[in-house]
Amino acid sequence: MTIARVLAVAAAFASLVVGFASPARADQVMEGVYTYTQGDLVTTWTIYPTCVPTVGDLRDNLELPVACTLHVAPGTTKVLGGDARLSGGVWAYSKNLLDGFKCADGSTEAILENYKFDDVTMSGTRSVTHNDVCGVPAAIDNYPFTLTYQGPLPMPTDRYPLYCEPGGLKRCF
Repeated sequence: MTIARVLAVAAAFASLVVGFASPARADQVMEGVYTYTQGDLVTTWTIYPTCVPTVGDLRDNLELPVACTLHVAPGTTKVLGGDARLSGGVWAYSKNLLDGFKCADGSTEAILENYKFDDVTMSGTRSVTHNDVCGVPAAIDNYPFTLTYQGPLPMPTDRYPLYCEPGGLKRCF
């Protein structure tokens, strides 16, 4: 009789847990206008996400950040914008700047800027890399920065612009 009671209590508890389970929701992706602060350099980043639903096992579309690209548009030319992708839990993008390093004689050389930021801590690192140029040894200069949410985008966007057919092959267009 005791085993029957234990099983009945376990079944009742399991039905309560299943009954109160909330539906799955998509992870949030950064979207909006942010204040970019890197030491004395303060500007804005406008971030527009574009995502593609991942199909998973063909039953439901999964709206995961891993299938998103963040289009970063800075408010100044002192930092570069780009298309960030999620890799290892960190958003990252790189940009080449052909005339980014100014030599003493007035000539210019190329640099590579890497941006990595975490959408949870709202902080990141800007790395500026240049080769051995103009008598200056090759270097990687790292600049930490923080992001602070200012407000929504100036115009509404559709985060998931593709329509995926229900059922079957899940073709998206």
